[in-house]
Amino acid sequence: MTPKNQTHSPSRKPISHMKQLFKEQHILMMLLKEFRDGILICDQQGLILQVNPSLRNFLHLSEEVSGREVTQVIRNEPFHDLLGAVLATGNSCVEEITLVEGPSPEMFFEVHMVPIFIPVLGENDLPETQAEPGQTVNGCVIIFHDITDIRKTEKMRRDFVANVSHELRTPLTAIEGYSETLLDGAIDDQTVCRDFINVIYRHSLRLTQLVEDLLDLSKLESPDYKPDFTPVSLQTLIQQAFVLVQDKAVEKEIKISVTVQEPLPLVMADSSSLQQVLTNLLDNAIKYTPTQGEVSIGVYENSKGKIQVDVKDNGIGIEGKHLSRIFERFYRVDKARSRDMGGTGLGLSIVKHIVQLHGGEIWVDSKVNEGSTFSFTVDPQPV
Repeated sequence: MTPKNQTHSPSRKPISHMKQLFKEQHILMMLLKEFRDGILICDQQGLILQVNPSLRNFLHLSEEVSGREVTQVIRNEPFHDLLGAVLATGNSCVEEITLVEGPSPEMFFEVHMVPIFIPVLGENDLPETQAEPGQTVNGCVIIFHDITDIRKTEKMRRDFVANVSHELRTPLTAIEGYSETLLDGAIDDQTVCRDFINVIYRHSLRLTQLVEDLLDLSKLESPDYKPDFTPVSLQTLIQQAFVLVQDKAVEKEIKISVTVQEPLPLVMADSSSLQQVLTNLLDNAIKYTPTQGEVSIGVYENSKGKIQVDVKDNGIGIEGKHLSRIFERFYRVDKARSRDMGGTGLGLSIVKHIVQLHGGEIWVDSKVNEGSTFSFTVDPQPV
């Protein structure tokens, strides 16, 4: 017999389970939001259930994609085949894919696909965590790990090794060939001997310059390198750079003019590095300006409060298609002409690195047969 004042209360177990589910769902949503890798969750039909902010950024998704087919959002056939296989077999997979979304450059991802199984209820009405044989796949969790920077770095290294090898091959082949000819008897002909030795000497200078530029570039790219910033007078650095290129300017009868805004504050710079920038830009301007041409240097404070330097020439100019790549390592507008003039293809890349280390920017404006203007900025000395 039941006591008079005893009442039956409904089980609180379902409510407890619901609270636990809501709590776990909240934790899951927070993880999805903060996860740096892209995450996509889809059902067995390939319909998107959830996409986290990281994947939205990767794929430039501005609209809601929940409920849409994965194949409509990510247009990549190998990816579709992988997803289809995971949903059909229930086997996880890890593959690398390449995505190109609209005008964006290629992006490389290591994709992890993990199937979701329909949970089996246990004795306490809680899902079992282990999948059982023959269970139906209910969906898939896809993790997109961005490896674009890794692949770009690998490509840069491959290209760098290939370019260095190519640059070294030409002078080494010439030195080997002329030396062999001298050893075979040409050394006895004084005229031929002198000509050949001159050629060998020029190519050895080119090798030396290439090695020095490679060492400079390596130093500038090292995380341990720290420029020695001190207050510096740009007028003084321009004067020093002018002395270094004066002979070439006189030889080609090129007039160099300098215009400096007064009063011009000192700039915070590593004096030797900044002088290297000025010397390189002046040297290039003289190289690509015809005889009796003009080169001008303008120094002033621009509208952003930066000290800007413009190195302008009236030379052969650069086609627009080359301007975006002109500061790349080993990039040449005219490879044969540049090598004939003794260029290594690293000068402008070194200049860019130095300017960036100074917190400045560098750019070029140019028109074919009208000339080029290379401009860069540095910070004035703080008051």
